[in-house]
Amino acid sequence: MSEVVMHRVDDRLIHGQVIVGWVGLRNVSAIWIVDDFVATNTMMLNIFKFAAPPGIKLVAMTIDEASERLKKLDEGKDRILLIAKVPQTLVRLMEMGYMPDDVNFGAMAHKPNSVKVGSQTELTPEEAEAAEKLYQAGAHVWILLVPHGGQKTVEWEDARKKFNFD
Repeated sequence: MSEVVMHRVDDRLIHGQVIVGWVGLRNVSAIWIVDDFVATNTMMLNIFKFAAPPGIKLVAMTIDEASERLKKLDEGKDRILLIAKVPQTLVRLMEMGYMPDDVNFGAMAHKPNSVKVGSQTELTPEEAEAAEKLYQAGAHVWILLVPHGGQKTVEWEDARKKFNFD
């Protein structure tokens, strides 16, 4: 049976920190990029396939495709790192019947109206609202770029105060 061993929100998707830090720590055998644009853009998909380490399966799929595949985890033996560019993707999956139990936020670049919630992690009000929906649904939501390097984990329970969630 396959299992999602990490749900990550990172607007860079696949990059060195993900590969070096999380793939080894979580013993990942497959990376699923869930992003409607990347899944339908051959050039972007090829770039990400080049960035994936040897021996790691890389698949990009739309949100609808991911929702269907997540219903069939019993058909494989992969340890999956599911990566999305924005937390709204995970909220959409949740609305389609899949509940991520644990959501890690990595790098999220500065954007207009964004608020810094962690080292190199800034969320817009819309992204924060999505994180809050995941949190309220029971997901453990936390912020940490890499597993090694001395950074402290920021729990959503603390970060959410910056957006005045009660």
